[in-house]
Amino acid sequence: MTVMSEALAEGEPPSPPLVADARCAALVERVWAVAHLRPSAHVAIIGRRTLPLVLEFLKRGCSAVRSLHPGAPAPDCEAAQLAWIVDVGDGELDDALRAARARAGNNGRVIVEGAATLPRVRDRAVAQGLDVVSFDHVASRVVLATVHRPAMAA
Repeated sequence: MTVMSEALAEGEPPSPPLVADARCAALVERVWAVAHLRPSAHVAIIGRRTLPLVLEFLKRGCSAVRSLHPGAPAPDCEAAQLAWIVDVGDGELDDALRAARARAGNNGRVIVEGAATLPRVRDRAVAQGLDVVSFDHVASRVVLATVHRPAMAA
């Protein structure tokens, strides 16, 4: 009897939670590589439905990961090496960029996931003191960093 149930289980497609976990794992793996993060890095994930991503970071040993909602007050203002914006609506992008800029400070990176229209994201990012470091057309991912303006000589 157990042989028959194992055979049926092998032929069945994977359950939706397993597929979602695999997608989150792959997404976090790519972002981890792009941002060159260490396991001790502080990460802020800004957006909706971020729990699977937070859990994936925790699985990788990143214990300093926060989940924030755009426009909502944050319980802390801890700096982060990476502020990752995922699953935000067009009306929330400015709030998300503002929160990401505050978290990333002068040395951190901001990644906007699903940024299909680079000019729109870039214009809004520049308004927050950020500029494009790289853009992945295939993944629709923009990596931003603080704009460092050269000091004027006196």
